[in-house]
Amino acid sequence: RLHLLALMALFALLSQTQEIHSSVDIGSISELRGNAQVLRDKTYGAELDFGILSYDKVETANGRMGITFIDETQIRLTENSKVLIDEFIFDPDPDKSKMALTFAKGTARFVTGKLNKISKKNIKIRTNSAVVGIRGSDFTITVDELGRSLVILLPNIDGTSSGEITVETAMGLVVLNKPYQSTVASVF
Repeated sequence: RLHLLALMALFALLSQTQEIHSSVDIGSISELRGNAQVLRDKTYGAELDFGILSYDKVETANGRMGITFIDETQIRLTENSKVLIDEFIFDPDPDKSKMALTFAKGTARFVTGKLNKISKKNIKIRTNSAVVGIRGSDFTITVDELGRSLVILLPNIDGTSSGEITVETAMGLVVLNKPYQSTVASVF
């Protein structure tokens, strides 16, 4: 009986720990124009400074929304876009931090944080047709209604490359490392 009570207490503690971990803000809405929402346990109307959590789904309708994460990484969504925040783990050791996002539809600009608080090898962006690996800092992704993904590496202000990104599909890997270099990935 004592073992059963101890086991029940352990499960209750683990449940509380998971609840606390998933309820910590990992970022907030930093830009907002028009209609947007955050889907979590229920649907919330988007507002400036609204806290974003891991596993949130953010959507725009006739609006635009920017999210700034705690490592200063930013995503900016255009009209009719949908992104799921699959995982965000922030640790003082950049190699233990992780970010995974799924772009379901629309267009988004992704700018990595300037603080290097998440090792770029631990950032994964998924679409229906590709996985984007980050070694660069500024790019856009557009996912159309057929699941095709257009990825464009954007330049720095001075026109030089903002870094390098990889786009991986079932057919292989493409490396983008020149300003405005792009690739399109399709679903079979």
